[in-house]
Amino acid sequence: MTIRPAAQRIKVAERVAAEIRRQIVTGALQPGDRLHPERQLQEQFNISRPTLREALRMLESESLIEVTRGQRGGARVTQLDPRVIARQVGVRLQIEGVTLQDVWQSRMVIEPAAAALLALNPNAAAIRELEENIAAADEALYDPLEYAKLTGRFSRILTEYCGNQTIHILAGLIQDIVDRQHMDVTIKTDTKKGVDRMRKLNVRSREKMIAFLRSGDGPGAEAFWRRHLEVSGKIVFSNYQAQMPIDVVQLPEAATLQVSVREAEAAG
Repeated sequence: MTIRPAAQRIKVAERVAAEIRRQIVTGALQPGDRLHPERQLQEQFNISRPTLREALRMLESESLIEVTRGQRGGARVTQLDPRVIARQVGVRLQIEGVTLQDVWQSRMVIEPAAAALLALNPNAAAIRELEENIAAADEALYDPLEYAKLTGRFSRILTEYCGNQTIHILAGLIQDIVDRQHMDVTIKTDTKKGVDRMRKLNVRSREKMIAFLRSGDGPGAEAFWRRHLEVSGKIVFSNYQAQMPIDVVQLPEAATLQVSVREAEAAG
């Protein structure tokens, strides 16, 4: 079968994009670096202008480069934004019909393992940040938006300092998806009876987690944090349709509330 010119151009563009991508991920090209001008890139890869632009569009869609037009324009390597990756992963999971319960189960596999690693290799900076997080959460018990952010941040600190970058990155992708749903749940349950006590117990649970970390008890930390996530999950699922697909596209209700509050304050 004869390959159509357009299809052939795309295949060549994919190879060019792969080479530039390799230079970025290996550090040959750093964030902020400019790629060579189009004419020079065309000569380097022996390709046409449309093929080059197709390759650049591929890299731009992956948030690896930013292309600007004009006399001083061109392609520049960007700082990779984990939120962009998380959004792409979240969209794919939503297309597949993945539920919050499914995502939460993966969290219960990854985070406890990170807690165990951190306990076995204690880090003073991590414990300090976790203690600061707890103090801030105590102050934010009646501020649902801030409390929800601090809850997610506690988990991110655990994985950030666990010593395994793969776990940290994977946990970050999961946490970003969970945060969007958890924020809504926190807002929706804000006026429910007993929610203040529930938040206080949650904060005290984080204090117990720090005790495991200080003692260097890896298995204990892992088991405790898995149980913590299991209990937290039941509370989240009771206020969220856990068997419904996640929603990473719709504007979170919490974000809508923030906008409404700002507008009200401005009007007042």
